[in-house]
Order: sequence, then C-alpha cells, then structure tokens
Amino acid sequence: MPSDIRIYVIMIAIGGTLIFAVSFVPPLTTGGLALAPGVTQEDFDDAVARELKHCQSLDADLDCQCYADVSGYVLAQETAPIPFTRSMDQTELARRQAAPRC
Repeated sequence: MPSDIRIYVIMIAIGGTLIFAVSFVPPLTTGGLALAPGVTQEDFDDAVARELKHCQSLDADLDCQCYADVSGYVLAQETAPIPFTRSMDQTELARRQAAPRC
C-alpha cells in the first residue's frame, strides 16, 4: 500500500514538472496578421516595404502585396529561441511561408 502512494506522488510530480516546462516554451505560430507583442508599427512597415521590393524584383506570378504582408509579418516578429534547438534563417522562413499563400 505505501508503494502505491509513492507511485501517485511521483506521477503527480512528473506531470507538474511537464506542465511547468511547457509553459516556458514560446508559441511557434500565431494566428492572423495582428502585430506580435513587442513589435512596433514602424518595424512592421519596414519589413513589409523590404519584402515588397524583393517580390517586385522576382519574375514570379505572385500577389506582391500579399507576399509582403505575410513575409513582413514573420520578419517583424521577435522570436524567442527554444533551448537546445536551431532554427532556420528568419528571412528564408518568411519567404517560404509567403510564396505558397500568394
């Protein structure tokens, strides 16, 4: 009987630890095109302007305003790194997400 109680205590401790650890992982995606916390309107506008120029320089059949909005949104976000992971270049990530949508 005492060993059953220890098992329950260990399970509760492991569950609590997992919940605590997951609460520190930053969100990987956000919905919509609302500005992320910490991003100023100027940063967003600069990123969109850069991506609009990039899209216009491409010889692809893209809606450049859509492309600039999506990739500018991704570029303007300040992403917190997840410990012990590597992420791809933010510009490449933004452009790969924007191209299929537009």
